[in-house]
Amino acid sequence: MSSAAPLSSAEAILAAAKELKLRRLAAMPPPEAIGKAKKARKPNNHDARCRLRIPHSEYRQLVKLKKRLAKRGLPSKKGQLVRAGLLLLGHVDLIDRKVAIRNVIAPEPLLYKVK
Repeated sequence: MSSAAPLSSAEAILAAAKELKLRRLAAMPPPEAIGKAKKARKPNNHDARCRLRIPHSEYRQLVKLKKRLAKRGLPSKKGQLVRAGLLLLGHVDLIDRKVAIRNVIAPEPLLYKVK
């Protein structure tokens, strides 16, 4: 009889474990709903980090523009100014945009020699 008691308690433990597993599975959404939920999500618009090297003269222009805007009551950051410039560049005609890009890639030669 002593062997019957451990078997019944072992069976009780197995039955309880099985019942817990069934409850967890019942609480989970069906696999098809999980797949559909992933497709229905909207893509998050996370900010992308970008490091950018610019010549010191252009950096000084950004700082001057930032100071001018701050004096007029419109404080801004250098990154915001770059983003605003990109938005403005998107609204410029194609020919003017090509000229602006060409001036950045191959600027006009300096009138004086730098030693």
